[in-house]
Amino acid sequence: NEAEIERNRLIRALRSKRETLTDLAEAADVSLGTAHKLTRPSTIVSVGYEGRSVDELVDALVDAGVSVLVDVRENAISRKRGLSKRALGEKLQARGITYVHEPTLGNRDGFREQRPDSVAAFEAHLDRNGSAALDRVDAMLRDRTVGLLCFEADPCSCHRSIVARYLLDRDPLASVRPA
Repeated sequence: NEAEIERNRLIRALRSKRETLTDLAEAADVSLGTAHKLTRPSTIVSVGYEGRSVDELVDALVDAGVSVLVDVRENAISRKRGLSKRALGEKLQARGITYVHEPTLGNRDGFREQRPDSVAAFEAHLDRNGSAALDRVDAMLRDRTVGLLCFEADPCSCHRSIVARYLLDRDPLASVRPA
């Protein structure tokens, strides 16, 4: 709801000014525990499965503290065993990680490099169609570490770097790191 979103924005704004948790809780009219939970730094883990088995991928996600993996492939299928939507979701669930597929955040036009035309096309796609999906991922970031998954090992060669940038625009205090 709107009041909750506004309260969360207030807490994040005050956090950037290095206010104490007690002051944050009082300003936002929430408990100290809620203020602590809402001010936990947001972490985005950018991960590609290129060159990894499903077990290596899942181990890397567990080691990175990921609790939700957002698959940003348009079509969550793979020729690599265990890396299609259902099989990957089951493997992750067995290790305590929630799997979410957000096909709207997928790359429709074969983005494989940081070519200006490719970047612009994907940004235009996100601007037109990605708002609801970005809202859902942004909400997940408020209290957990979220992974963004696609194929490419190098995030600079993948559209997920743009998805991560869009999420950072929504929460400038968040951080992005590889897995």
